[in-house]
Amino acid sequence: MNLDYNGKKPQTGKNKHFWQSLRHALGGLWTAFKTEANLRRDAWFALVAIAFGIYCQLHYLDWLAIIFAIFIVFMAEFWNTVMEHLVDLLVDHQYHPLAKQIKDISAASVLISTILALLIGAIVFGHAIFN
Repeated sequence: MNLDYNGKKPQTGKNKHFWQSLRHALGGLWTAFKTEANLRRDAWFALVAIAFGIYCQLHYLDWLAIIFAIFIVFMAEFWNTVMEHLVDLLVDHQYHPLAKQIKDISAASVLISTILALLIGAIVFGHAIFN
């Protein structure tokens, strides 16, 4: 019998209630921030953007754009992490050209979301600074 790190049988079925789902989601969030340096870096950039937005006294529509950009980058980072782990699991950490393509395309989604966030930031903060 496989046991988890607490000595209990690991859950293999669906969550039975909301709090169980929430606990798993928060555990995944904590694991991602603990293990992914890029996600921690993105969080620092998000905090800088939020602090600068407070300083610039952004309009609520500008805040919506900034929050949207931050969450899009976070979502891309999370999915990139999921894809990397899934590919590593499937190929057992062996090189495979298709695995490389999957990882590269997944990383490209983070790049595209980051470019979007930079464009949104440039427009929002550029407008706030020059007006």
